[in-house]
Amino acid sequence: MSAQIVTEIPSMASVYAKAAKTLGRKPKNPVLPSTVLVFQGAKADPVKLGEFRRAVGAPMNSVLPSLYVHSLAFPLAMSLMLRDDFPLPLLGMIHLTNHVEVLAPIGEDEAFDIEVRSENLRAHAKGVTCDLAVRIIVDGKDRMLLRSTFLAKGVKLDGEKPSHGERSVFEAPVRTAHWSLDAGTGRRWAKVAGDYNPIHLSGLSAKALGMPGAIAHGIYMAARVLSGIEPATGSYSWNIEFKTPVVLPASVDLAFEPTVGGYVVNAWHARKGKPHFTLELSNSSK
Repeated sequence: MSAQIVTEIPSMASVYAKAAKTLGRKPKNPVLPSTVLVFQGAKADPVKLGEFRRAVGAPMNSVLPSLYVHSLAFPLAMSLMLRDDFPLPLLGMIHLTNHVEVLAPIGEDEAFDIEVRSENLRAHAKGVTCDLAVRIIVDGKDRMLLRSTFLAKGVKLDGEKPSHGERSVFEAPVRTAHWSLDAGTGRRWAKVAGDYNPIHLSGLSAKALGMPGAIAHGIYMAARVLSGIEPATGSYSWNIEFKTPVVLPASVDLAFEPTVGGYVVNAWHARKGKPHFTLELSNSSK
């Protein structure tokens, strides 16, 4: 791995302004770059932090929501995907999962370093997947590890192609919450998080990239779920698996089910019963 220090984190708007140049990338047997991008001395923006908290109902406490940290750091990860040596197209990539480990929450006023890399290129029934891995470091020690897995459809790797596998039958649990998401949900979240991916902004821009319509940001939905269950102290981890997109406008039912060490949260289409995502949180301090 070769580390490259960067002096500023780009805006997501500037990343997407350059993303069209990656549309033609569909190489056979791509290889991920070994570059690690490093930004030192990041801090929360109090105004943006307040907007984030209000948008998802996060508590006004003294620590940063893990997905606020993700939103601050992720433009750096996306800029890695703009580089000429990154082989996959940024636009149209599908967000499959997030896994986050919080070793200790980060205080509102703490400075932290960010390291991002791409890794784990794997064959998928519909193309290839790869991970964008983010390390959040305070005083030389890991405090948070964030991993996002994306699918690039149509890209091929030599070797045996994975099968689609059998999907388990989803049986909706007892509903404990309901969301009504209007057509402007994606545009409002884009203003908060800076994520102006066209698949979230309008039906026309989403369909141009192969989506059935504008879909809700996965990070918005995860942040909204976590707003009521994310610990403010100790160590914990959470994972979210996206199953079917939330096409806007949407009516979503949810079930928050307590476990011994945390929660399992399922979300599904209120009328059709199709699962949208499952989020599991484990509080390792208990």
